[in-house]
Amino acid sequence: MTLLMAVTLPEIPNVPVPGDVPPYPEHLTGTFTGGFGEQTCRSCHFDYDLNPDAGRLAVSGMPERITGGETLEILIRLEREQLGRGGFQLSARYADGKQAGSFEVGDNDRTMFSNATSESVEYIQHSPGGSEPLGEHETSWTITWRAPQSLAGPVTFHIAANAANGDQSEFGDFIYTEEITAAIAPDR
Repeated sequence: MTLLMAVTLPEIPNVPVPGDVPPYPEHLTGTFTGGFGEQTCRSCHFDYDLNPDAGRLAVSGMPERITGGETLEILIRLEREQLGRGGFQLSARYADGKQAGSFEVGDNDRTMFSNATSESVEYIQHSPGGSEPLGEHETSWTITWRAPQSLAGPVTFHIAANAANGDQSEFGDFIYTEEITAAIAPDR
């Protein structure tokens, strides 16, 4: 007598199977800035430690102090050898986790607002076309942030970025994070 037994293997989330479409082929869905207890992109791209030495995430255009109503043009730059794709997500919040100011996407086709996130906090990130490198080992994005007319306190910007190898898997990618806090400028 031959006995046949069916075995069901558990599904392992986010592990690519040949022919599978990656979970976020062009942009991420959710919140991954690393701020206020959020995960970072490393929750899926887990091969390497956070903020490895080789490579760099640089954020410019954020002063140490901000004034109400001020508009900032923020440049996010990601560099790494063998950069095949790049991505980022950024938020701006007060110490209590509430939204601070507002982002503007403008005419830029490299950035977009994140979908499937809390309606009370804005997340701006790379768009599908915005993950393409702009140079051999680098990519960048420019965004605009406007401070509210009346600031409730210092503003903390959390950013996470993925210097990906471009193979559309969770493996071989390097994740960088940055936290920048801008204090309220004194009244003049």
